[in-house]
Amino acid sequence: MASFTLRPADRTEFDSLLGGIVQQFPDAHVEAAHNDTWASYRLDVSCEDPSAGPLIAWLLDTHASCPRT
Repeated sequence: MASFTLRPADRTEFDSLLGGIVQQFPDAHVEAAHNDTWASYRLDVSCEDPSAGPLIAWLLDTHASCPRT
């Protein structure tokens, strides 16, 4: 299982992450929040095995610079 929070730097990265995760990993549970006025973006993601490994690999390949906790 994987569970983490992503903090994209801007709205473009937020939209890219959200769209990519939802399309490519339909088993993942995503809670997304944004505030364009404050430039605050967050995605809480959890995913059960066996999809967790490919999801993490995709994040490292496509959004490695995005802070993750």
